[in-house]
Formats: sequence, C-alpha cells, structure tokens
Amino acid sequence: MPRRLVTLMLLLGAASAPAAEDGALLYAQNCAACHLPDQMVVGPSLIEISKLYGKKPKEFVEWAIKPQKKRNNVIEMPSMGHLGEANLLAIREHMIRASQGLKEKKAALADPFARTPRRPEVQRIFLPNSGPAAIAVALPGDLAFCFDAGRCQLRSVWRGNFLKAWDYWKGNGKAQVVRDGEVVWEAAAEQPSPAVRFLGYTVDETGLPTFEYVRDGATFRETMTAAGKRLTRSFVVETDRPVELPVDPAAVASAGRRTQGLLRLTPAEARAFTLTLELR
Repeated sequence: MPRRLVTLMLLLGAASAPAAEDGALLYAQNCAACHLPDQMVVGPSLIEISKLYGKKPKEFVEWAIKPQKKRNNVIEMPSMGHLGEANLLAIREHMIRASQGLKEKKAALADPFARTPRRPEVQRIFLPNSGPAAIAVALPGDLAFCFDAGRCQLRSVWRGNFLKAWDYWKGNGKAQVVRDGEVVWEAAAEQPSPAVRFLGYTVDETGLPTFEYVRDGATFRETMTAAGKRLTRSFVVETDRPVELPVDPAAVASAGRRTQGLLRLTPAEARAFTLTLELR
C-alpha cells in the first residue's frame, strides 16, 4: 500500500489526504484514538455513531466539518474538514461496517492513552519541553517520542506507557499532558534555530510516520524506529549543498563528520543516512 499523506490543519492548512476509498485506513489515522468500535472513550463508539448517522451521510459530513460541544465532561471534537467530503463519507462507511454485530460496552473510566500501544500511534498534543506544535508518537513495544514540528526536531524519548492525557482531554486542554514513563533521552534545552518549515507527515501501512520538513533550504524526510534500547533516525535529504544538523554526542552516525556538536554531510552523504541513539 502506498504511503499516505496526513495533513496537520493547525500547521499547514488544507492539503491532499489519503484515497477516499480507503475508509479503514482513514479511520485508523484520524479517528481510532478517540472512537473505539464498541466503547465510549474520548468520543462515542462506532456503534453509537452508526445509530446517529447510519442513514444521514450529509449530516455526518456536516458534523465532522463543523462539530460542536454537546456533552458534559467530553472534549469538543476538532474539525475534520481537511479530509474533504469524499474521505469523510469513506470513514462513515467503514464505521458502519465495523460496528455491525457489536454490542456496546460500559464506558471506559481509565485513560485510553495510558498503555503500551501494539502499533504505531500518533497524537498531535501539547507536551513538556516542546513548542506548541508537538507530535507524540508511540512505537511498537515500549518506546515513545516527541517530535517538535515547530522546530523540526526530536525533543524527547521515553520508555513505558504512552501518555497520561485523560485530564487534558476532559478539560479541553486546560490540564497538563504527562509522558507516561521514564524519559530516557532529551534534547538540549538550547539548540541552533535555522530556517525550518514543517511540511507534514506521511504514514505507512502500519501507521509509522515519516516527518517532512525544510531545513536551511534542504528537504528532509525523517523516520524513527526502535529496536531494544536503540532509537534509529533514518533520513532522506534532497539538497545540492552540504548539510549541517545538531547531533547528540552519544549518537552513532552512518555518514558525515562531526564538528563542534554538528554533523556535517556532503549532498551525496545526506541522500540517505542514519543517526542511532543508545538509550538508557
């Protein structure tokens, strides 16, 4: 399955979205974190959504584009207008199919994010020691990381569960989100701030994101994977000039040379290289 473009409205505005016919993938990327098939968590279950909109496709699209708060102690859903009508209809069709034959379970009282995810999970959320454009990613296993899309930098890595975000969601962003685990790596508080521009991210068929951004005129694509106590940052860079980027002293680089805390690469070296962090 080809890689799919996921657009962050708060950062980019409208852009292209995954193919309209792939409702299951669209649901997994945009809805699954808050809407379980048979249980109310952050938002209503697919069973309830199907009852409300099973025969009302137009109303489903209108609500998804312009949602409003109508339940106490439940967060107001953000607009999904960036997906477009065709994609929203594909999501609705999947929700109806996925809820058939299921029975509603009692609403969850625990934090739905306070667990070790079994697949990659991406959450646009506010996190400590990061700018307002933080993206939290849970990797398969017990590692998670924060990518600061405003600075286009990896900010922290932690081991354990994912996030303690229930109070944050219930309070519409007034409470603090907590990284639910032991922080095993954190970027230096002060790093050089070159000209950067976040372009969004793609996800593969497993949900693993690849971040795309421009840094000092070079276009970066960065993917992070974990194996045991190692986090590997894989880069693909389009540039016709040498590239410089801050590098952790303990990171192992597959190419380039280090000078005063920077990794310097020729255009050929930058075309594909990795940085591997040895974690506690």
